[in-house]
Amino acid sequence: MPAGRISCWHFFCSFVKMMNKTLILLLLFIFNAATLEGQDINAFSDVNNRLYQFIEGSFQQIYYQRTKDVLVGNQYVAYIDSKGDVYVHYKAEKFMVAQTYNEIAVTDNLLFVKTNNVLRVFDQGIKHILSSNAMVYGYNDSLVVFQDNIGGYLKYYWKDEIHEISMVVGTYPLLDGEVGANVFIYKDIAGNNSIFWHGKFYPLFSSSYTTRFNCGQDVAAFNDPQSQTFAVFDNGEVIDAEPQQAIQYKCGNNFVYYQDGTETHKVYQNEKVYDLGFDLQNIDVTDSIVIFEDVGISKVWYDGETYRIYNSKIRDYQVDGGIVAWPNQWGGINAFVRGKEVEITRAKILDFKLAGSTIVLKFGPSSYKVWWNGRMYDFTS
Repeated sequence: MPAGRISCWHFFCSFVKMMNKTLILLLLFIFNAATLEGQDINAFSDVNNRLYQFIEGSFQQIYYQRTKDVLVGNQYVAYIDSKGDVYVHYKAEKFMVAQTYNEIAVTDNLLFVKTNNVLRVFDQGIKHILSSNAMVYGYNDSLVVFQDNIGGYLKYYWKDEIHEISMVVGTYPLLDGEVGANVFIYKDIAGNNSIFWHGKFYPLFSSSYTTRFNCGQDVAAFNDPQSQTFAVFDNGEVIDAEPQQAIQYKCGNNFVYYQDGTETHKVYQNEKVYDLGFDLQNIDVTDSIVIFEDVGISKVWYDGETYRIYNSKIRDYQVDGGIVAWPNQWGGINAFVRGKEVEITRAKILDFKLAGSTIVLKFGPSSYKVWWNGRMYDFTS
């Protein structure tokens, strides 16, 4: 168990607090499990430009004309029609979200759309206009943080509600990595740094120095300028993962990858530290996975274990929901599926799309198959 702040508390953490933390972790586990169950949607267009979705074992036609782009969320399919308008197909209903856009992004739970300075989200069947004159903004799976030009107010959207934080003179310095799925960093003009997590703000430290933060699902990492340690905010607590500051760090869903002062690559998860090794190459931290090469061998860290990929090298891959899919040496697809390497197909494909627990395989202009939960489903138009 990492030394630091948490070890200095001794017996301050009472039985009640331990039970509260256990309850929070249980609720988060249930929420994440429910999210994974909702990740069984994918989409593709046939040779006649008809848009289909695959959902839990069946194919459904959801649009009849050419689309400019298609984006797949956990529980919906978003598409841009020939005029540039943004639509969402959600639970058998069609919603127009915006007429034209400058920026659009799918997160696990939200569809984020920016048109000029107007910020919109589509969240569980509800359309929200967050701001008509946004200055700066950041977003992730369940959160949008933004500054409204009218009054300069810094605000955030979470769980169908918009909340004001403070009025800011000038432009608020919202940096990359400071907004996670359920967390974000707030810095006031006095140098106080705090973190929002599940409806509450928790103090981190006070300093006049700019500190780089990186946020994940329910975690955040930073080099503490006061204690000179590498610290992690994890489920309501600040823990010193290392006694010295880290060289580099990045959060995944609920873990933190970092390189310590000795240049060892490590992962912090649930108050445990895992060594990945030295001199690693092509490190990618995404979703719930770390992908890297060790002496030319592709490896995957997932849920406390490091797995060696034996049958091919991971190249040109896609990652979602604990799954990695990549082209194999035959022109087909292999996948790492939450702890197991799987050969999806050796047949040559033209394209593939991983979304949640599904992989759409394109063999020809209207020849598609979908891999889902270990089974292959054939599409016939």
